[in-house]
Amino acid sequence: MKRTYTLQEANEVLRLVRTIAVEVVERRSCRRALDRQRSQLEAAVTPEGLRGELAELDARIWEHDEALARCRKELEDLSMTVLRTNPLTVHIPGRGRGGDVVFCWQEGETAVCFGHPVGDEKHQRRPLRVRAQGA
Repeated sequence: MKRTYTLQEANEVLRLVRTIAVEVVERRSCRRALDRQRSQLEAAVTPEGLRGELAELDARIWEHDEALARCRKELEDLSMTVLRTNPLTVHIPGRGRGGDVVFCWQEGETAVCFGHPVGDEKHQRRPLRVRAQGA
């Protein structure tokens, strides 16, 4: 069942999302470094141990790919969608005063402050208009 969040609930679950995001960012960085290292080894064309080194790098890259897939699955299990991984952008299905919305969080943000109507997921994020308490 697909869950929807109020803005308050989305901000409450953000602690978990940020924890997952830290792993995504770290693994994304490590994977890129391994990929660069692999490319350099291939370009070097030194035969001694090259196959073994490449196999080891491929195994480490695969481990990061698997971990990134698990992170994505954790977010999907919360009914969220990963729009992109760089920068990590997560869409959170929500309910606002005007109906269904998509809250949009990006790595580095401390709160859910952006969103858009359902169906506009590919368009630019927009700041949320939040009424002051008691207004």
